Amino acid sequence: MCEFCINHGEGKKWYENITNYSRELFLQVSSDEDLKNYLARFGQSMHDNIPKAEKWKRRLPFIYDFLVYPWFTRSYKKSHFGQMVPVEDVEKILNEVGTVWRLPCICRKVATGEDKRYCYAVGMDATGILKELPDFRNFDQTTPEAAIIEIRDLDANGMTHSVWTFQTPFIGAVCNCDHDCMAYRVEYRSQLAKVMWKAEYVAAIDKDLCKGCKLCRKQCMFEAVDYSREQLRCSVDSRKCYGCGVCRAVCPEKAITLLPRKDVQLAANSW
Repeated sequence: MCEFCINHGEGKKWYENITNYSRELFLQVSSDEDLKNYLARFGQSMHDNIPKAEKWKRRLPFIYDFLVYPWFTRSYKKSHFGQMVPVEDVEKILNEVGTVWRLPCICRKVATGEDKRYCYAVGMDATGILKELPDFRNFDQTTPEAAIIEIRDLDANGMTHSVWTFQTPFIGAVCNCDHDCMAYRVEYRSQLAKVMWKAEYVAAIDKDLCKGCKLCRKQCMFEAVDYSREQLRCSVDSRKCYGCGVCRAVCPEKAITLLPRKDVQLAANSW
């Protein structure tokens, strides 16, 4: 299990511990005013700080990786940190928390200028805070059932799912990410900091079922699927796999399953 499960899971996956979505926990680690201030500068912070960090990493890569990367990682782990979650676990979360609010996606607004609504506030009712913030006020309340249908469709289109803290371990959102996600840019593309834990799972491909169509390879955002020209089959590099599970949605042979990360030796300690 990841360190969040150990520290905040009470014997299970930390994001399945309903206490971590409660207002009681939120008030132990934050406040309405602190959250409002954080969200108010959220988009502008990404717009300004990520390009600056990328510039410094290009100029001083060794110093950045040795000093800045771990410093940013520690900061994010305390404030706004995520973990990849397969769609089945998202469904469990949504059914447990009850009420769900669909939010504008600030990541995509910053990255592309487009208004998309792929993020969901869960658990604590934060509508009083959100309605005061220009970037977030265009939200709407939905049901777990409706949200699950929407997220299933996003899953089929290759969008990964993750839970996010607002002062760890309080979980306030379920996000659905693609290449335009700023977390993906920070974590994977530019490697500026670790902001997102891999899932508690690893994908595996049944070589007897795989026909080598390579659709899963195209679907994978993390370049974790390899193709053998000799065997004409695909396989998963478990060390790279984030365990999101979206590769399964495009496999016509149903050859892909998710295994517990702890049971896969090469990936067990890779988060």
